[in-house]
Amino acid sequence: TTHTDAAAAAAAAGSAAAPAASSSSQGGLVELSSTVQLPQQGTAPAVSMPWVGFGTYKLSNARAAVRTALRLGYRALDSAYIYGGEKTEPETGAALAAALEEGEVTREEVFVTTKHWRKFHGYEPSLACLKTSLRRLQLAQVDLWLMHWPGPAWRTMNRRKDEIAAHGPFHYAAAGHEEDALPALRAETWRAMEAALEQGLTRAIGVSNFSVRHLQALKQTARVWPPAVNQVELNPYYQQRELQAYCAEEGIVLQAYASLGGQDASKATTASLGGPLLEAPPVAAAAEAHGATAAQVLLRWALQKRIIVIPKANREARATENTRLFHFSLSEPEMAAIDSLDRGEAGRTCWRNDPLRMLQFE
Repeated sequence: TTHTDAAAAAAAAGSAAAPAASSSSQGGLVELSSTVQLPQQGTAPAVSMPWVGFGTYKLSNARAAVRTALRLGYRALDSAYIYGGEKTEPETGAALAAALEEGEVTREEVFVTTKHWRKFHGYEPSLACLKTSLRRLQLAQVDLWLMHWPGPAWRTMNRRKDEIAAHGPFHYAAAGHEEDALPALRAETWRAMEAALEQGLTRAIGVSNFSVRHLQALKQTARVWPPAVNQVELNPYYQQRELQAYCAEEGIVLQAYASLGGQDASKATTASLGGPLLEAPPVAAAAEAHGATAAQVLLRWALQKRIIVIPKANREARATENTRLFHFSLSEPEMAAIDSLDRGEAGRTCWRNDPLRMLQFE
């Protein structure tokens, strides 16, 4: 299938301008199990994904947290090869296996996403990475497999700032991951992802942290287009409006992480943005008006922009709070007031130890 055919199919499925939703009330956002239809990819069957998932990044006990999330009604789990020093995938898999064994959920009811890690860029390494993820998750197939990061792997984590300043941000890139090699390397990773889709190892494929430039480059060589999802840092401080527009045009569903403002920012950075996003006046005002929490308002803001959210929570009370997003809607003035918080590129706070965190590379 050519990417033109796939894009046409996506448009025909109604996913290009706004994702198709499972119900018309409140734009389909009526309950935790409400889903969005992902763009058609080749001859693979159509896939629907919950608007709200449970994130597993930096959980103190992923197995317990995932088990609780499933009991609370979450039906999408977001994990990654690298999370938790490579311990989160096995813990997530163990929690899901236990829930399946005890009949709490069926496999068909739970949408599982995991992510490829950058040290496996390339065709054969990428397929090996997925097979490891499947083994850890105790699954024969994931529902969505994402390319986690468009940049290079590093040959060492002991990167000196003076060396980077002298030689450039790619100074510590792994062999074969030099800047001029990256577009072709990502193309090979995507080719492996296309193969995994065809082999039934995943129901859908997508990307994460891709800029418009990276998406445009990938489109040149892709057989399967568009990526079903682009999972990116996105919140009122960092709205990525150009990326939002491009993804809508291409039929790519956006999924946000760091919806509440991210946890990598220093105190100085947070102060420069105007303080914690959870305390921003337009957010606080909307929370008071609707009898909601600031976190609920921020998650609802994303949902009303047709952006999937994956809040994480170590505590059951917080996990429960993050499910209660369907009893209120933000008004147009409230949405506009929160929109006004956009800080552009200055709002990006995640990946702060990566020399290429601003994604300014080919």
